[in-house]
Amino acid sequence: MQAWLGRMGFVAFTGTLIWLATQSTGIVHSQTATGGGVYAEGLQIRSTVLATGIEQVTVVDSQLRSMAVYHIDPANGKIQLKSVRSLALDLQMEHFNGQSPLPSELRQVQPK
Repeated sequence: MQAWLGRMGFVAFTGTLIWLATQSTGIVHSQTATGGGVYAEGLQIRSTVLATGIEQVTVVDSQLRSMAVYHIDPANGKIQLKSVRSLALDLQMEHFNGQSPLPSELRQVQPK
């Protein structure tokens, strides 16, 4: 019973996110059950069940260039916001934690 309530919480949460995403355009481009992903206008929602049984929902807003991560407890359906981050500056970095050859090293190479 508790697992069912947790699953229903996820369905309601995801449905609400899709509804909010489509309010500006009224369009849902596509929905796929494969990989737990749902795609709406500018919004991508992915669901993954972690080894602990917690369901992790990742929401990426391509228009705002930000993401949020939620955890849903299957025992009681409680939803907890774990993290929110703007990706705008992240995506402007030339490299982070990269390996050679780095972009700056490649620019120094002169064609023969």
